[in-house]
Amino acid sequence: MESGRLFEILYYLMENKQTTAKQLADKFEVSTRTIYRDLDKLLVAGIPIITKQGVDGGVSLDENFVFDKSLLDESQQEQILLALSSLSSLHVSEYQELLKHMQTIFQKESEEWLDVDFSSWHQDQEMNEKFSQLKDAILKHLKITFHYINAQGQKSHRDVFPIKLFYKNNAWYLYGYEVKKADYRTYKLTRIQQLVIKDEQFDRSAFYKEPHLTYEENQTKIDVVLKFQKYLGSFVYDQFSDQDIQEKEDGYWIHTSMPYHPWFLSFLLSFGSGVEIIEPHSLREEMLHEIHTLLKIYG
Repeated sequence: MESGRLFEILYYLMENKQTTAKQLADKFEVSTRTIYRDLDKLLVAGIPIITKQGVDGGVSLDENFVFDKSLLDESQQEQILLALSSLSSLHVSEYQELLKHMQTIFQKESEEWLDVDFSSWHQDQEMNEKFSQLKDAILKHLKITFHYINAQGQKSHRDVFPIKLFYKNNAWYLYGYEVKKADYRTYKLTRIQQLVIKDEQFDRSAFYKEPHLTYEENQTKIDVVLKFQKYLGSFVYDQFSDQDIQEKEDGYWIHTSMPYHPWFLSFLLSFGSGVEIIEPHSLREEMLHEIHTLLKIYG
């Protein structure tokens, strides 16, 4: 979050007449060398940073400096505040503090017109801590290890160079380079256990690659027709696009393509008699076989 740190440094210098590179490094938990690079970037951007050597030396802003808000138009200022408002919903204190600072700089009060909440309905402190740990590992380019539970319920040890966190389909994921497999993988945060941040840095630029956030092209998909009962209408519109939904007197008919994966049957079974597989016939047969298996267990 280099851009966020630059804004924070600027705001800190506006509030404090003079400080030192060491104090800034301690405050932002980076090296002194990184702070000097940040100050150079602020200078290039036209911010009048003054550095003085000696006992009374330090880092300060020109006393005549006034932040030129005109560098960003109204729309850009609002976009920045909106992005920070969304990030502050992660309950990470630095984002919330940065939002307040930028509101002060732009002299804008939050209109509170949008609330983005990535948390589940139940509070999960462990998940928040896991998110914060992963964020630190990504920003500090540190290797991580953890146990991961795959879709089949199997647990295995992973050594990973963390690249990015992303949110998709109501869940948080970690994207990273798995050392043992020498390939990029995506991990669901709820399945990550015993997370450990190692004191081993890696060159992120050498391993950086944009995640592919859609189903793999080689993953088998099947065309399905499903019929959901009327009482499941809210779920239907939550899960499927309007173009896939056909509302009829006897329920909601869904025409779509889904990945051919064991979880899909489990997903449909969770609705009991509320859903019927119309097509394909092979999937109906698989569902019938699963129901017979359940009857043997509970019958």
